[in-house]
Amino acid sequence: MAAIYDGLEFKTPLEAQWAAFFDLAGWKWNVNPRPVGNWSPDFRVTFPCGHSECRGSHTLLASVLPLSRIEDFKGHPALSFPYGGLQGKHISADASAAFGASPRVTTWEMTHGSGGGVEDVPNWVGNADALWTKAATLVSQL
Repeated sequence: MAAIYDGLEFKTPLEAQWAAFFDLAGWKWNVNPRPVGNWSPDFRVTFPCGHSECRGSHTLLASVLPLSRIEDFKGHPALSFPYGGLQGKHISADASAAFGASPRVTTWEMTHGSGGGVEDVPNWVGNADALWTKAATLVSQL
């Protein structure tokens, strides 16, 4: 079932809600970026980073699936390119990511500062739950 957000048609209401969330969180996004091998990400998102050892932002390629547990993404290509593994693919992104049915069902692994590790949306957006709720009100189903 398709959905509309900000005049754009999305394949699913969940994808539209993620687009609305990205706008509310101040993240830049593009829908349906260039495929990586046999994987077609749903979004390319860039979000700010104030860490002195980072370049001012991080970029992810993300798949959106209506899953309620991170474990259900096991084996999905969205988790195949951690820590800059996309660089050799001629794609400018820090990592690949899995985005599920809410901000609490998100994961990616990237370099951050002099370290890095497993990240999720609530780590980067303090009011993620409130923004998610608001994002739902901005989406119209077709």
